[in-house]
Amino acid sequence: MVNTLHVLTDGPECPTMDIVAIHGLNGHYMDTFTHKPKFAPSTMWLKDLLPKKIPGCRTMSFEYDASFNSMSIANVRDTARSLLELLKDEREESKYANVPIVVVAHSLGGLITKQDDYPGMANCTKGIVFFGTPHRGADAAHWAVVAEKIGHAVFRTSKSKFLEILVRNSEDLYEITEDFRPIAANYAIVSFYEEYAYNILGKVIVDKDSAIMGLPHEQKMMISGTHTSMCRFSKRDKQFDAVWKRIKRAADGVP
Repeated sequence: MVNTLHVLTDGPECPTMDIVAIHGLNGHYMDTFTHKPKFAPSTMWLKDLLPKKIPGCRTMSFEYDASFNSMSIANVRDTARSLLELLKDEREESKYANVPIVVVAHSLGGLITKQDDYPGMANCTKGIVFFGTPHRGADAAHWAVVAEKIGHAVFRTSKSKFLEILVRNSEDLYEITEDFRPIAANYAIVSFYEEYAYNILGKVIVDKDSAIMGLPHEQKMMISGTHTSMCRFSKRDKQFDAVWKRIKRAADGVP
């Protein structure tokens, strides 16, 4: 799989902001953010809903190999660097060169976001919206539930570099947190945490204590859904109002 930054919607001649989505562990650049009812059309809110609420925004979604059975040797820092270079290329010498950036990150995607150390991009990034990001990790058994659809045997034999980081209180996770702490005050930060447990586990995948960093300016909000469904919205989902309004505010930077 080649790391790719997909442009989902392009804005008008006078763009207002760039919105960059990053999926999580075993996620997909489209499916992670797509509501798929059984008897109605699918809704990919980054493409179908958000541009109507925030005129002039351009939405993008980053595709990278986060599968459980990945043989990639890339770690969080490698993946973050790839994203930053692709985003730089997408914005360079264009009408989007100086518009603010808001990152929307699910789960592992939030840890990748926290590695934003490219000066030009860091200055333009005004806000980060986290969905169930395990800032303090989660128990290995919890990630096994996420792996359920592809079988626990795959999880147990997984070679993915990302799984090592996601386990609660891993050394790499600690380093990512410590690296981010000095620059966190530069961004408007919204942290959504999941409300519903998985039946098979009886617990949420990423608990509130892990999904929230405890920063003074951090906005915190519980959102209905499990770890995988919490960032999927239908056209009639009232929760989407809370999401798009916070994304729009985040483009203004730290309150």
